[in-house]
Amino acid sequence: MSWLPHGPSNSGLVQTNRNGQSKTVPALATYRGRLWCLWADLNGSVWYATTTDNGAEFGPRQAFPQPGLPVIANLNGHLHAVIVIETGNMVHYLYDEGEAQAWVLVEPLSGVVTHSSPCLVAFHNRLFLAFISDGELYYAIWTNFISSPSSASEPSGSWSAFVEVSEEGLKFDGIPALFVMNGALHLLCATDTQVRDILCYSYDYVKSVWTKCNDVSEGRAARGVSATSYGNRAFLGFIEDGPGDQTHSVCVALFTNGQWQAHESLPSQSAADPPQISILNGRIHCIFNDNTSTKDLRWYSRPLSEYSLSFWMAPIPSSTPLSRITIPGTHDSCARSNIPFVRTQYLSIPQQLALGIRFLDLRLRRHDNGRLYCYHGGIPLGLPLRLPLESVMASIWTFLRGPDGTLPPTETVLVSIDNDNPDFAQDPALFYAAVAAAITATPPYPDGTPRWLTTPHTPTLAAARGRAVLLRRYQGDPAVPPPDRLGLDLSDWVDDSPGFTITTPTGVRVHLQDKWRFSRRIALAELVASKSGFVEALMVRAAGEGVAEADDDWYINFCSAVGDPSEHGEVAEAKWIAVGAHSDWIGKWVSGMNTWTRGFLVEKLEGLRGERVQVQVQGPAVRLGIVNLDYPELPEDNDLVARLIEMNF
Repeated sequence: MSWLPHGPSNSGLVQTNRNGQSKTVPALATYRGRLWCLWADLNGSVWYATTTDNGAEFGPRQAFPQPGLPVIANLNGHLHAVIVIETGNMVHYLYDEGEAQAWVLVEPLSGVVTHSSPCLVAFHNRLFLAFISDGELYYAIWTNFISSPSSASEPSGSWSAFVEVSEEGLKFDGIPALFVMNGALHLLCATDTQVRDILCYSYDYVKSVWTKCNDVSEGRAARGVSATSYGNRAFLGFIEDGPGDQTHSVCVALFTNGQWQAHESLPSQSAADPPQISILNGRIHCIFNDNTSTKDLRWYSRPLSEYSLSFWMAPIPSSTPLSRITIPGTHDSCARSNIPFVRTQYLSIPQQLALGIRFLDLRLRRHDNGRLYCYHGGIPLGLPLRLPLESVMASIWTFLRGPDGTLPPTETVLVSIDNDNPDFAQDPALFYAAVAAAITATPPYPDGTPRWLTTPHTPTLAAARGRAVLLRRYQGDPAVPPPDRLGLDLSDWVDDSPGFTITTPTGVRVHLQDKWRFSRRIALAELVASKSGFVEALMVRAAGEGVAEADDDWYINFCSAVGDPSEHGEVAEAKWIAVGAHSDWIGKWVSGMNTWTRGFLVEKLEGLRGERVQVQVQGPAVRLGIVNLDYPELPEDNDLVARLIEMNF
């Protein structure tokens, strides 16, 4: 798995026409399905750019409102920047994703000053900042007091006092790095000695102190380091061998299974300052200013597994029934509203598909014009405009077969459609007819293949590649015989149930878990533990069924939940149930469903996966069914989607 250059014409340049020159270390973060890069040009002005929808290159640069040295971090769906200004003081900005689409000044940071780039990371819904001043290593924490801001322009938070990390008389130099691995926060920094050893500290969240550790310390670095993590793996970016080395080779090292692997050198690449690394959609990205007089920003990446998250179905045998595949999905897939109790996702449909999501949960309403629009609980989505079904499907068609419809098909997308209108006075035949009309109006691909697959039976992957498979939660048209109705019939769905089974009119059995409402007063830890039990029970059942007798059985599992705010649940918003939050009741951090589910896959199912591979069972190694998530990309260090996909191999 070699490193590949990106940018215009795969030149490796972030920007052309000298628009991407960086006098020092750039800042890099993954935010809402894209890479974001900030840098200071040779004159000190700060610019930023984001990757385009297809991720192949960065868009045009845009001016940042403050000159200085930038760092950025994604704090659970909000992008933060800290800028070191000319005086050595620092200022804090947030990016407003609302109508403003601009950086908003939060507050200046007072106290210790620095004249080098700091580092910034999100951990337990707080920001941690580390930097060097006069050879001493300091840190500070920013806490947001509004748990659910509707935009970046209204947060209320504050920075703690600056505190020295080590009191051992050590001196440090260069740029430090913060990263989270296995639920623990780590800080790396090189010593100000001839050898520039990289030291590591871990943070004790209860005692609020840093402790030196040797488990994630390795190598020597010139001018500093950068780090990131992905599940139980950490990655370290640096210039090899300290200041005595003149090659300035760009290196990345992997930490896994308790030890560092051999350093990787990017082929024929050298950097003036430490490379910055970030992970997006199963690829590690490395951006650095090259070791030349122009200091152009260079961009390289490589995959972290042998398959691509964007095309992970390609190696699965075409004869495999869809019911035998472990499929990551999203709950209320289009609910990107700015209303906290409506929102369940930050990623767009194309971004979810690029992440590896292959099940989409659409809630629609029929308007008087006969068209279908996306809703969530009666709230229209896509405001100020309405989001029509055909716009969602256009993104799916482009993903499956390319913009011209000629890309060889490898993937399928399961599309679950439900009628969001609870008004049963509306004739169900009208909604059924509206979906049928939308499907009929969809033109075939240029090769004549229909884009929709509406069989009421379980299709094989061969039949589904390149097509959208309809799962129908809405009622059928009474005039159409049940076995002849469109899609896999899930219209007998039981609302808010921890476990039920549907047998369709064509004899397909579908086992489901969709316990989502926790209306009584309940602590967050208790809510997550209860919901996790339901999710895990259906996973175990799906994994344990016999291969031959259950090929046609489906398993559909929802990790989503919400507390009823009218009943004063401790944390009701779906985001904190998915991602995690601090408990007001017990004063401790409570991990969310995404972390719990990932941990369950590792602890309980990896052994079963290995056993099935050893005995060479035909088909996917472990069938978990469809597992639907809120905010599947969060927390940033969580590799849950990749873990689900790996169950197929």
